[in-house]
Amino acid sequence: MDPFLRSVRDTFRRHGIDATLDPDGAAKEVRLLPTRPDDIADVGSLRIQDATGLFEILAEDFTGFGNGAILAMGAERRKVQHTRVPDPRRHKVLLDTVAA
Repeated sequence: MDPFLRSVRDTFRRHGIDATLDPDGAAKEVRLLPTRPDDIADVGSLRIQDATGLFEILAEDFTGFGNGAILAMGAERRKVQHTRVPDPRRHKVLLDTVAA
């Protein structure tokens, strides 16, 4: 097995949070790494809070899913609005989510 993939999996196992992908269908248990909280932008004197939440997930856990997928973390439900794969080895997917 690729030692880098083994390290990435271990990071998710040790530091990830529990979540359920597609709780109303397949109900796949996954681990997520939150990457940063909601963002607040200043536009002149107006402050706008972006309710987005970014999470990393193992690419192998997200295979077959895409935009519109639902994540459940405890009582919180989030909808995937966009995905990116910034990992050059393609082991992780970055999920941009909003409250569902």
